[in-house]
Amino acid sequence: MALVLFDSNIIIDHTLGYTEARSEIAAYDHAAISANTWMEACCKLDVRQRYTLEIELYMLGIDVIHTDDAIMHRATELRGATRKKLPDCIIRATADVGRRVVITRDPVDFGGVSNARVHMPYRIVNGVVVDVQAPVS
Repeated sequence: MALVLFDSNIIIDHTLGYTEARSEIAAYDHAAISANTWMEACCKLDVRQRYTLEIELYMLGIDVIHTDDAIMHRATELRGATRKKLPDCIIRATADVGRRVVITRDPVDFGGVSNARVHMPYRIVNGVVVDVQAPVS
């Protein structure tokens, strides 16, 4: 299976109980999230919910990748070249440095669906999951 990095929206969907997010997350052996994603996903959770998410991430084998110098430099390159939001640049930089595919519902934030290093597993329209795609192999 591919090395993947989950974007915040997939982790948030997981916390909201979307089965498609849970299935996508469970499909990978070498998955990770950026520290930025952890913060974005946890900022609206209470202490108990945060603890539950941390246990779930651990049980699923999802690593949290912290920002290092290589990620900082790549994120500044992306921000300067694209003018995307800095959190998205940090997430993409984390994926780029680790040679991971970004799993997201917002592919435009990471180079679009034509980018081979971006995978959109599903969309949510009016609370309904549509266009479910197979995991990246």
